[in-house]
Amino acid sequence: MKGYGAVLFLCMFVCVTGIATADTPSLVGNWTGPYVEYNASEGFSENEGGFFFLNITEQRDRIFTGNSSYVKTDGTPVSMEMAGVISADGTEISVVEQNNGYSHGKILGPDEFELTYLTDKTPISVAVDQFNRVS
Repeated sequence: MKGYGAVLFLCMFVCVTGIATADTPSLVGNWTGPYVEYNASEGFSENEGGFFFLNITEQRDRIFTGNSSYVKTDGTPVSMEMAGVISADGTEISVVEQNNGYSHGKILGPDEFELTYLTDKTPISVAVDQFNRVS
């Protein structure tokens, strides 16, 4: 039985350190992609010609910051400060935009992630955004 205790300890150590040392992906750079949205005052829309942009300018460990921008359907450009966090296992991402809403999503690869956006401001709005790294 003594041998089994050492094996169990080693197994637990490997499992715990494997979780603690998960690689944190670097998200610094420029990202863009299409989005699909529902807005309570405008209904459903697919904005294939207009894209959402993220410029992630700084990252320290799992926390990052930058700006998001897009062009409204009336041609008005919108830019907001944003910040976010990467999950401990490096597979999920959560973002908040200044005076706007919250997004949560999945990191799909080193150059791709998806976010789902929610806001309870009037009018309520939800969206699914696809992002690919452009630089």
